[in-house]
Amino acid sequence: MNSLKQDYLIVSLTNSVGGAEQCLKLIAAQTKGQILFLRKVKSNFLEETDPLKTNYITKLPLLFGFLLLPFSLYRYRNSTIISSHAYLNATIGFLKRIGYLKRSTIARESTSIFVRYRGLKRLSYKIAYWLGYPGLDRIVCQSELMSEQLLKHNVFINPQKVKVIPNPIDLTHVINKANQSRPVLSDKYICSAGRLIQIKGFDLLIKAFSLLILTHKDLKLFILGVGPEKDNLLSLIKQLKLSKSVLLLGYKENPYPYFKHASVCVLPSIMEGFPNVLLQMIAVNHKVVTTLCAGGIESIPGITIVNVNDIMELHNGINNILVNKKNGTDLMIDAYLAKRNPGSFLRELLADLD
Repeated sequence: MNSLKQDYLIVSLTNSVGGAEQCLKLIAAQTKGQILFLRKVKSNFLEETDPLKTNYITKLPLLFGFLLLPFSLYRYRNSTIISSHAYLNATIGFLKRIGYLKRSTIARESTSIFVRYRGLKRLSYKIAYWLGYPGLDRIVCQSELMSEQLLKHNVFINPQKVKVIPNPIDLTHVINKANQSRPVLSDKYICSAGRLIQIKGFDLLIKAFSLLILTHKDLKLFILGVGPEKDNLLSLIKQLKLSKSVLLLGYKENPYPYFKHASVCVLPSIMEGFPNVLLQMIAVNHKVVTTLCAGGIESIPGITIVNVNDIMELHNGINNILVNKKNGTDLMIDAYLAKRNPGSFLRELLADLD
């Protein structure tokens, strides 16, 4: 296993809050490594990174970050580099392939690219993978399904370089954050969270909620997050006459109290790599409904799992918990989460690398 005495650099696209960024932040904390962001954003950004170990390439559009990346990496040529996001992984892999980077390069797959995208965008990814991924020393997938999809669509990748390691979660941090405050907007509410984009399925959740409220009159729905689908979701809320019951609360620096005190937490996504927010929800609240939107979800004990794109299944899953006050199997869930601790994740990540 690699010695933690050596230098590590963790590289990400931006310092915005997302599952990949949160995972990389945990890796940085474990390795005590430097963090390099290609672009610095001013809002909805990742908190609690060490300012003395955090660097940014640009505040300009992301393209400039990619263009300047080789120059920024020069001082880290002899560091082990850990990254996420496909185009960034491909760029780092290409730099290793041509000999510019000298030590191990580790890339984390953030989603199943070749299932999620079509047309020219998929072609651009295909080219990027072909150019860069053969140069990577390790490619980490979040589930067996993601690994299978990666290798199926990229036959030039050496399967021995691909390793399945489930995402980590810092339980102590999440639980401490959840205990800081309590939302006062409602005593009985459903909570969901994520970027407001179509693939997250918030429109399906709102439609399922419109059925739930017929029998649960005082129920509210809180959706945490920002994104380009906000106006469309607001129009849907207005169309269904739910403006007093469904609230888009925007970005919350600390979402965990909302998860903890919810009557039910819901993940309605259509497709995910693996949703970190699901781990955060079950860490503080075992009354959780999720769609089968990613590999590995079926192995989580004590939660309610429904099919994607099925409004009635989503409604029924939530309603069963509201009516029956169903709780997850606490000991089984706690044991499941304990296996995902950051230390174990890092040991697997670095095992057998030079």
